[in-house]
Amino acid sequence: MTLKEWLASKRMSVSRFAEMIERSPEAVRRYVNGDRIPDRETMPLIVQTTKGKVTPNDFFGVGPKVRKEAA
Repeated sequence: MTLKEWLASKRMSVSRFAEMIERSPEAVRRYVNGDRIPDRETMPLIVQTTKGKVTPNDFFGVGPKVRKEAA
């Protein structure tokens, strides 16, 4: 799950998430938009805060993709 998807699923703003991981909203916005990959200090904070729903692989596009079934 991408950080963007996780934030949407929780109806959480970039600013609120930034506060939770003690990073600037601009940095988080860059992670969400794919303009920057979190550094080694920030990545564990994201994984922990999202309870493992967002992982390092999600920033690199590595791993299995889950297909959404047609309703």
